[in-house]
Amino acid sequence: MATNLSERDLRALLRVADDGRQDEPTDAMPWAALDALRALVPCDSMVFKELDVTSEQVPVFQTLADGGRRLELDGEGDSRENDGFWQLRREFLPCNYPDRTGDLNSITLWSDFYTARDLRNAPMFAEIYGPQGHRFSLLVSLPAPFGQTRRMQIWRDGGRDFDERDRLVLQLIRPHLHEIYLDAKRRRAGIPRLTRRELDVLRLVAEGLGNADIARRLFISVGTVRKHLEHIFDRTGARTRVKAVALVLPHLVLDPANDGGGDPDR
Repeated sequence: MATNLSERDLRALLRVADDGRQDEPTDAMPWAALDALRALVPCDSMVFKELDVTSEQVPVFQTLADGGRRLELDGEGDSRENDGFWQLRREFLPCNYPDRTGDLNSITLWSDFYTARDLRNAPMFAEIYGPQGHRFSLLVSLPAPFGQTRRMQIWRDGGRDFDERDRLVLQLIRPHLHEIYLDAKRRRAGIPRLTRRELDVLRLVAEGLGNADIARRLFISVGTVRKHLEHIFDRTGARTRVKAVALVLPHLVLDPANDGGGDPDR
């Protein structure tokens, strides 16, 4: 069944991105972005979290709920370190789906994996989520380094389950959430902001493309690509492509063999 968003929904989507980029950066997601997202997808609480599944640590756990805001870093006061949590997580289908499949694009609900009865019998729900009062959940996965996960989890404690409208909203906002997070990270590090087109050029540089290939991909001239690279070098202080990518887009990896040095004409 087709799902349509209203003009009000589309304006609210833009507000999430705009508010997030204008808000003071935190060590997680800008609070204004979460506030705007919660207004768009009504819920009882939402969490932005980063998990290190290799070392079984929780570097970031950020919560927005009726009770207020909370940000825990490096597992401080972290109840998720209780015995058995990580094993329960590995067995809980909604949690391990992105790890098992590599699918970070799908927006998933608990009801995608379990009937209401099966969910109540799932150990993760019975021992952790159920006692916390959560009844429905929606999960948004974001790109993260190998061995880590970065996710938004949205909960309702009663009423109706999330629906296809909610899923569509999160599908549309997901890439912007990632950009909001990266923008906040760059601002915390004091890295000057680049234009959207300069970021597009730098992402293609990270793929190892030369100026001619970048120009073809973006439908611009080679001279325009060269000018964008000159601006990137000037604004960041980086003198090579590898260093510019590492500074502005640290989640991407550029092979030093494709660096091209600081030559904007490559």
